[in-house]
Amino acid sequence: MSNDHVAEDAVTEDAVAEHRAMTSDDVRPSSSVARGISAAVGVVLFALIVLLAVSGGDEEESSSRLLGNRVPSIAGTTLSGDTFDIDASRGRWVLVNFFATWCAPCIAEHPDLVELETWGAETGQLDLVSIVFDDDPENVADLFDQLGGDWPVLTAPQTVVDFQVRRVPESFLIDPNGVVVGHVISGVTAEVVVNEIARP
Repeated sequence: MSNDHVAEDAVTEDAVAEHRAMTSDDVRPSSSVARGISAAVGVVLFALIVLLAVSGGDEEESSSRLLGNRVPSIAGTTLSGDTFDIDASRGRWVLVNFFATWCAPCIAEHPDLVELETWGAETGQLDLVSIVFDDDPENVADLFDQLGGDWPVLTAPQTVVDFQVRRVPESFLIDPNGVVVGHVISGVTAEVVVNEIARP
């Protein structure tokens, strides 16, 4: 093998190495660019976390245009065939509860509603009424048979519209004068309702 051939091979290997280095530099982002991309992704993720925290953190208690106003009319025939009119409860507190049997939080809150029904009957201070939200009355009857409760239940789509119910469970507390004073999105607890009623 001649010296000329060895030199030619060396030149060729150097050229290939240089070409590879240039190509990889063109394709691979510099460390400063990579840091910038990472920072941008971090900012976006942080913003999403904050947005979720702000939008979902206080959903249990929410404002409603009905707060401070007279309760919309609720009247009709209950699933048991009785007549209901919320005006007949004037002078007592009323908890209006929107629910469905396919809603897990609705099932979870049901024992608290049963407790409130018992407390209301004992004290004479509170009535309950539930409005079915997109559900089969037979499923509702089965739920009450299994979990208890004997308060009025209505299928009243117009009432859902009047209260601007967005998702269930959703409850409204009405004072003895017929004014909406409380609004809870997600499950209510007996303790919260009783404390609100007892508050001076």
